[in-house]
Amino acid sequence: MPVRRISLGLRVFQRVTLVAGLCLLSWPCFVLAESQWVQWSGAWQVSAAIGTRQETIVASKGGARSSRFPRGSVLGRFEVPRLKLSYVLLEGTDNRTLDKSIGHVEGSGLPGESGNISIAGHRNTHFRKIEWIRRGDEIVITSAHGQDRYRVEWMRLFRPDDIEVLDAGHGPAVTLITCFPFEYVGSAPLRYIVRALPDDETRGRLSPMSANGRASGQ
Repeated sequence: MPVRRISLGLRVFQRVTLVAGLCLLSWPCFVLAESQWVQWSGAWQVSAAIGTRQETIVASKGGARSSRFPRGSVLGRFEVPRLKLSYVLLEGTDNRTLDKSIGHVEGSGLPGESGNISIAGHRNTHFRKIEWIRRGDEIVITSAHGQDRYRVEWMRLFRPDDIEVLDAGHGPAVTLITCFPFEYVGSAPLRYIVRALPDDETRGRLSPMSANGRASGQ
């Protein structure tokens, strides 16, 4: 009888020590998992808080002509083949529009015209890959007027209030605008500007179209 009690006691002790050992081993895992959860949920809350204060990419340009299209209208498709970047081009640069896709700066040149086609996008969504664009990259804009091709000429930094880069006199051209630095937290202090010029075929096609447009408007 005493032997059986001793044997039972040893088995109970063995199980208790096993459970205690498992608890000791699992505690660091629990602490690590809890820490990871706090980091993830905290980062999400910070991102959500920052996201409620969205950036104004393009400053309002006084005297700009009214757009012929309602905000959110689809004007065409914008592509940078080397970066595998392809989005529909919408009219407007308000936050609601830029949450959906890239936006055409109201008052700037339109696809198929010989003006300065200015296009804006958020650096952390649709224009994220623009960070890796380089001189000579092809930009393709497809619209009801056909398919126009441009080549990147330069990339530069500007102040947010320096809207001279949007002037029509720079056309025919495509001007891309996003905020800089790309990894900046909050409202970025600079604007990253990409200027692209039409290839020979596109330039030749746009010039007569522009001349006809002026003639018809006289």
